[in-house]
Formats: sequence, C-alpha cells, structure tokens
Amino acid sequence: MESSDKSQEQCLYKEWMRLQEQELSELLHHSLNLNNSTDTNDAEMTELLEKIIQHFQDYCDNRRRLAHRHVSAFFSPSWCTSLENSMAWIAGCRPSSFFNLVYALCGSNIDSRLSHFLQDGNSDFPKLSASQLSAIDKLQRRTTIEEEILTAQMASMQQDMTDVPLALIARELSPRHELNLDVQKGLGKFEQAMLSAMDDADKLRLNTVKELFKILKPGQALEYIIAAKKLRLCIQSWGIERDREHGGD
Repeated sequence: MESSDKSQEQCLYKEWMRLQEQELSELLHHSLNLNNSTDTNDAEMTELLEKIIQHFQDYCDNRRRLAHRHVSAFFSPSWCTSLENSMAWIAGCRPSSFFNLVYALCGSNIDSRLSHFLQDGNSDFPKLSASQLSAIDKLQRRTTIEEEILTAQMASMQQDMTDVPLALIARELSPRHELNLDVQKGLGKFEQAMLSAMDDADKLRLNTVKELFKILKPGQALEYIIAAKKLRLCIQSWGIERDREHGGD
C-alpha cells in the first residue's frame, strides 16, 4: 500500500513538471506571436493565464487527495531533488518569493526604495505604474504576515510532536520501538495537523498568485509566469545535476 501511494505521488509530480514544460512552450509561443503583432489581445492572454491558474488549483486538489493517505511524504518528497527540498516551505514554495521575481523582472530591488518612490512619484520601474507598485507592496505585506503565522504554527506543531504524550510513550517502549496503538494515535494527530498546514499553505500560494495577476496587466502577467516556469524548471534541472555530482541517483 505504501509503495502504491508513493508511486501515485511521484506520478503526480512528474505529470506536474511535464505540464510546466508544456505550458512554458505555449506561453513562449504566445509571447512570440504577441511581439510580432501590432494587436494585443488581452482577452486571449487572460484566458491563457486563467487556464494556468486552474491547472495550479487542480494540482493542489490532487495533492491534497493523496496527502490524506501519506501527508508526511509531501514535506520531504523522495521524488524531488535535494536542492528542491532544501528550498521548500510547508510542502511547496514560499508565497513571498513570488514578489522577489516581480522585482527581479523590474531590474531592481524595490524594498529599499519603495517609500521614496511613493513619496515623490518618480519610478525606476517603467513596467509598473504607481498604483500597481502600491498594490503589490500591500499584497506582499499581507502575504508575509500570513506566511509568518503559518511558519509559527508549523514550528509549534513540530515542537508538540516531541512533547508529551509521544515523548512519554517512547520512553516506555522496548528497544524494538514498535508502532503500537498509542504511537499510531499520536502520529495520526500530528499528520492531521500537517495536512491542515499544507492545505493552508497551498491556499495562500494560490490566492497570492491570483491577487498578483489581478494587479499586473495581462502582458506583464504573461512575462511573469514565463519567468516563473523557467525558474522552476531550472531549479529541478540544477538539482538533478547537483545530486549526480554528489553521488545521488
């Protein structure tokens, strides 16, 4: 049963990464056509972006379905590279990292200069209007607060895991460390908390992307999602190479 679960989880991940490649190809094709045309079809771009958001939602839903049977596997997945796992936050990426990519595409670190920009209205970010910049800053602040709350909850949950009653149960076990009913009950409670944490983190990731796309114009969102998918695929590729260098499979 465990082997079957792992196989399904790994297949889901591989399908998701293949979808990233397919979507990137489609996005690049659309971007090329856009650059070669004098007409900008915002409706077509919006439809494409909505499809990508829906794919993300479907992936989260499928992960949650599988996580009901083996949630801990998603927190340190064996099917990901060591590099990917080292960058993970609650079974995925940090939502706050979405903003770093926006700023990188603008060619500057906005954080140190935001207050000055908002005061005098002079922007070094020609691709973003003043209202967009302000909205992104507000969204980032809200996202960071929610992210910190989830991080604190995760830390508390991990601390509780080694606290009573499991600590007392472990002390009384024989050297064989059997998985008795008391242990299973304690682990089951912990896994339910992990499932809830992953669900909340996925919702924050998804909602952050949705809100960000509402702020960006379709052309900006297209450029952003192309860069995001390139980065995601590069991290996987770099991770595979690094694992090979260090003797991994």
